[in-house]
Amino acid sequence: MKKLIAASAIALLFAGHAAASSINIAHSAAAPLTLIIDGQPALPQVPPFYSEGTLYVPAIALMEYYPIQLKWDNARKQLTLSTDWDNKVLTPGSSSMQVRYTQSDGSYIDSLEAPVILKAGHVYIPADSLNSLTGATAELEAGGTRVAITPGSLSTTVRVPADPLVVAADNAKVKLYAALKDGNTYKGFILEVNGKKHSFGWTVNRDFSHPPQLFYADVDGDGKPEATVVFTLGTGTSLVAQEVHVVKPEQWKELSVPAADQAASAVVSSSISLDKKDVLLKLELQGDKPSKVTMRIPDRAEDGLKYFGKTAGIGAVTYYSVKGGKLLADTSLMVGMTESMGTLKLEYKAGAAGMELGSITFEPHDTTQQFVEK
Repeated sequence: MKKLIAASAIALLFAGHAAASSINIAHSAAAPLTLIIDGQPALPQVPPFYSEGTLYVPAIALMEYYPIQLKWDNARKQLTLSTDWDNKVLTPGSSSMQVRYTQSDGSYIDSLEAPVILKAGHVYIPADSLNSLTGATAELEAGGTRVAITPGSLSTTVRVPADPLVVAADNAKVKLYAALKDGNTYKGFILEVNGKKHSFGWTVNRDFSHPPQLFYADVDGDGKPEATVVFTLGTGTSLVAQEVHVVKPEQWKELSVPAADQAASAVVSSSISLDKKDVLLKLELQGDKPSKVTMRIPDRAEDGLKYFGKTAGIGAVTYYSVKGGKLLADTSLMVGMTESMGTLKLEYKAGAAGMELGSITFEPHDTTQQFVEK
């Protein structure tokens, strides 16, 4: 086994049959192809190519975005793709692939869409096999000269995407990039402000339906704009969780921001009681503009306090935003299991140690406005 060599000297190209492949854009045999991984050019020394109508891309490309190791056995002329859970053995000239489980003695024979190719010291496999091997997809982009690999949800990539995840709507020079994608998680980000970049270790889920939000405004009132990043951590039935980060780009200093539910809970007291056939919800809000609200929910006393509880719940649904140079948050106020009575609206201000709660108000929903006692 001493003849095993590092996979950095090996390249593997994935291909699919032109007639039955998803990669079916017409191409010129003479046109040179380039490889794009996660939006960036990669591995120019081992470009993709076509062979008998099948597109091939380099095996070493897997190491650019997938948690895998490659080992070449020069005596057997075989390439092994190793992960924590299995080993796949490829043999040039064959479309069969032996799969062995790492944690057991089990194994089986699988097949690729076309034979593996060994060319000029590099190994290539068919592009249409890329999805079954790693969950990634390969696409021949318009123009027919660029083969783009998009990693799947189980992929890992250490490359910083050339395109930012989000650009601030009020300043095109403020951008946010992912520093590392690991499975369904972003591990670290790069914030760019006016051409300068800085890394932050924020870790959040990769939620494509709720991308990060980015704002650029003076939220602490010091005359210099801050970059505010909002991540959606999770969504579900009667649930939205977000987190906010405020950064002063001059020093790349992140300001502390109390979470909306915690800030609201510290200044909002509530009580729930039964009054004949009705349920009474009483709120008392402190802060810059103290207020009191009483809501009478009619004909619900029969549900009892076992259902409603003795106090209201805060924070099941939370949204952050920046408007008019103010950092704002909306967080829900609920009774029972999932009944939302309205929204606690928070406005932050500069404090001694960062941002702090300025004012808080309660806004009932259109459907619960009728319950508010005058």
